[in-house]
Amino acid sequence: MKSGDRMGFIMFGSRTDIIFPTVFDVKVKEGQRVIGGETIIAEAK
Repeated sequence: MKSGDRMGFIMFGSRTDIIFPTVFDVKVKEGQRVIGGETIIAEAK
């Protein structure tokens, strides 16, 4: 993935589900607000 690439699914309301392989470290915390195309959500280990 590159910065600004689209990924994830908007299911109900404004919640977005993103599924990562286990080779990624998640960088955001539960409940944290993120900005599409700007916030780093995960990085490869």
